Amino acid sequence: MTKETIDYYKAGYVDGYAAAQIEMLTLGTNRADDIRKQRLLKVPEISKDDYSLGFLDGQNEYQDDYSMNAAFGFDL
Repeated sequence: MTKETIDYYKAGYVDGYAAAQIEMLTLGTNRADDIRKQRLLKVPEISKDDYSLGFLDGQNEYQDDYSMNAAFGFDL
């Protein structure tokens, strides 16, 4: 039987992208930092740095995507 390993960077990236979307859609009432803090409670101590880095990269990617869509007039 094989044991699955979790890539916490990728998990953080996906969560960060989604949290940035949620923050934008709820006009800031659900803060991405609050979502990150809640999710970090479930991440093992050894993987918290990887998760946090992925989360921030995901947030930045969403903000870049949002800015590019706004700049070129795509429907948001």
